Amino acid sequence: MSTIHCAQHEIKPNSENRSENTVAGPLSLHLRDQDQTQDCLQIWQTLEAQFDAVPLMCSSVWTSTWIEHYGDLQPYSFVIASRNNTPCGICLLAEGVEQFDGPLPIKTLHLGTAGEPAADSVCVEYNSLLIQPADQSAFMNALVELLSKNQTWDSLYFDGFASAELEDWNLELPETSVRKIESRYFDLQLIREEERDVISGFGYSTRKNLRKNMKTYGNLTTEWAETIEQAESIFADLVALHQTRWQKEGQPGSYASQRFTRFHEALIQKLIPSGQMGLFRVKIENEVIGCVQVLIDRNRVLCYQGGSAEYRGKLSPGVITDYLCIEECFQRGFDAYDFLAGNSHHKQKMSTHHNFLTWAQIQRPRWKFTALNALRKIKQTMKLIRKADQ
Repeated sequence: MSTIHCAQHEIKPNSENRSENTVAGPLSLHLRDQDQTQDCLQIWQTLEAQFDAVPLMCSSVWTSTWIEHYGDLQPYSFVIASRNNTPCGICLLAEGVEQFDGPLPIKTLHLGTAGEPAADSVCVEYNSLLIQPADQSAFMNALVELLSKNQTWDSLYFDGFASAELEDWNLELPETSVRKIESRYFDLQLIREEERDVISGFGYSTRKNLRKNMKTYGNLTTEWAETIEQAESIFADLVALHQTRWQKEGQPGSYASQRFTRFHEALIQKLIPSGQMGLFRVKIENEVIGCVQVLIDRNRVLCYQGGSAEYRGKLSPGVITDYLCIEECFQRGFDAYDFLAGNSHHKQKMSTHHNFLTWAQIQRPRWKFTALNALRKIKQTMKLIRKADQ
């Protein structure tokens, strides 16, 4: 797929996209190709200074690091919003590689750092736009209108956005193209306000299991990386534990991808000094029980990746590692410990509340989608018939 060429679109002010927080005047959208990357990243950094809090996964450091490690694989461009010739918002538009709908290869566009081949994906969650909330709906609707004039793509994807944020855009999305997934979290701020211990936030059976595990393990030591050297050491242990577990189950593991691994090694160099990443390790004597890599997004801890030793009978090193990491994050003053998308039994028992994340798409009316949807309906009908016959 060829990179989208530069273009401009002007949003006229009206009652729907104007608010008391919005400066009067039209909002203009510009598409800039990847050969203007350095200029666009400079604009990105300048804009960040205007925001009280910048979502990590639409920050300049996250985006520029992704470009460094995925820009040779995926064509990309920038969408810049301006008012009175002054930039006021920006996002990345990435072209998908090895994307499929069922068995069909498709040409996709993705808002933000997404669209990688499955084996290399950074799995962006809490994706966002660097533009003031009052302008987001107008920005997104204008972007969809602008991109609709380009015939090279089959589907436009919105990957891992907070559901409430995406719903506020009021895009016309068919219900079948929206997938909402729970993102479970432990509310550290609530525990702090109620002056309770962290362990009191878990259910009865989880509390009982944690106390038993802690007593049986005995003298556990914990470590939160304060330096890049510490972080690199913990990351190496995390990768080894993670890969061992998944390879025993016949899966390659996330770090089989050198591109994915190098991306995170680069993030360590940038995010550890700024306090936007944490790496945590639990040991008993010289044996590593488990490690966790977290990202810090607006004072929320995102539990991005982990690795743990094998079960010892009924002892769960993964549960113990998460519990001790939650304790550490509580002591460090963070607001929440978020396990990200998915509703596994482990996440349920280790969390107190949940948000929703959304993956959605706008699909062009291609003949291949029509044929695929027809085949899916036939398959569903046949399942119903077989079920009725049983």
